[in-house]
Amino acid sequence: MRNIYLLCSIGAVVLIFLGIYSIRSDKKMMGVYWGAFDPPTEAHIAIITAALNDPAIEKVLVVVNNHAYKNYTFPLGVRLRMMKKVIDKYGLKNVELLWQDDTHRLDILALRKMTNAPICAIAGYDAYKKWVDFSTPEERSSFDAIAVVPRDNDSPVLFDKITFILPINTKYRDISSTKLRAQLTSPEIENNH
Repeated sequence: MRNIYLLCSIGAVVLIFLGIYSIRSDKKMMGVYWGAFDPPTEAHIAIITAALNDPAIEKVLVVVNNHAYKNYTFPLGVRLRMMKKVIDKYGLKNVELLWQDDTHRLDILALRKMTNAPICAIAGYDAYKKWVDFSTPEERSSFDAIAVVPRDNDSPVLFDKITFILPINTKYRDISSTKLRAQLTSPEIENNH
């Protein structure tokens, strides 16, 4: 009789554990995509769209950076307006537009205060490589996942166990804000967004 009771107890504990595990693993993530968006490009939209189409990601926070050490072509207000216009133009739902600067940072600590959802950092491969160079694996592992978007013809090397490839159409892989700025003048860019 004791053996049956013990087996039932162990079975109940296993079922409870599996139930908790499946609930946790089924929870949709909030993707966070930081960038200058100076200006926004079709590649940015392709990345946001790919994230929203990923079954593990429910919502995307687009965070427009405004750091003192960087020289931006457009001021923060203009970049926010352009990004909002592009998000609206493409009818992207479940996207929230935010900003950060050197005193108002949206790092993992701030994000954890905003949501109970697991958090997935979204980065182009070039940004991910810089992040790897200037952070520790422990710092990056404070995120629940990291989505890495290939650039150009790169085959990304993933340095963290929590990373995965977020594929986008290859026609967007070589588009960048830098290349766009070189081709157009400021009024042309603003009017096209």
